[in-house]
Amino acid sequence: MSKLSTVISNDTPWRGRKNEAHSLAPHIAGLRSCVIGVLDIQGSVEEHIAALKKLGLSPIAVKTKSDLDEVDGLIIPGGESTTIGKLLDLYGLDEEIFKRASQSVKTSDSKPLAIWGTCAGAILIAKKVTNRPPQNLPLVDIEMERNSYGRQLDSFETEISAPEVSPKPIPAVFIRAPQIKRASPKAKVLAQYGGKPVMVRQGVFLATTFHPELTNDLSVLSYFIKITGENASKKEPEGCAKRAH
Repeated sequence: MSKLSTVISNDTPWRGRKNEAHSLAPHIAGLRSCVIGVLDIQGSVEEHIAALKKLGLSPIAVKTKSDLDEVDGLIIPGGESTTIGKLLDLYGLDEEIFKRASQSVKTSDSKPLAIWGTCAGAILIAKKVTNRPPQNLPLVDIEMERNSYGRQLDSFETEISAPEVSPKPIPAVFIRAPQIKRASPKAKVLAQYGGKPVMVRQGVFLATTFHPELTNDLSVLSYFIKITGENASKKEPEGCAKRAH
């Protein structure tokens, strides 16, 4: 494990395995027509968009309801959970996201929506956070604590094992990271660090307390794209691929 002595910025070189996009390309070849959006309110938006482009996708920066209507999957990036939460409420996007995420798979008037929350994004989709007001998007049955690992200077980088996501260790960057204190049986734990869950999946929702977008490893992103494609296919047999024809 290595300490990160400074704040990771947009100019920080990506860490992790080289040529990751090339090695994962066959895995998501049939899913490149999936439209993945990145919530563009605050946080590591550019890093997620750059990673999606590395995999050959054309992501959308989601700022409005009309942007949201275009996507099959939504990434809620790391940043300041309080700030993102307030802006979601101000713009009314939290209601739109929650409506699509919680009901769309069961109804015919809206496209299914898979969601991946990283760090602050994971906080926003957790059903309970011990040191934060009520949640905007209570979707994943986990209990979290904000800034559980300490201050910015206590940020660190390590490797985690998540066999369902990648056969190789996954580099994980933790920046003022939250901690998942409890995960119900509904939320499948995909990876742990220090005996605590750091990546969980509940149906079409994925939560990570670390920042995959700040490394050169694209396995977690590829896994989310796969979730998105499988989810879309529940509504339309051809799933995301229907758009390619």
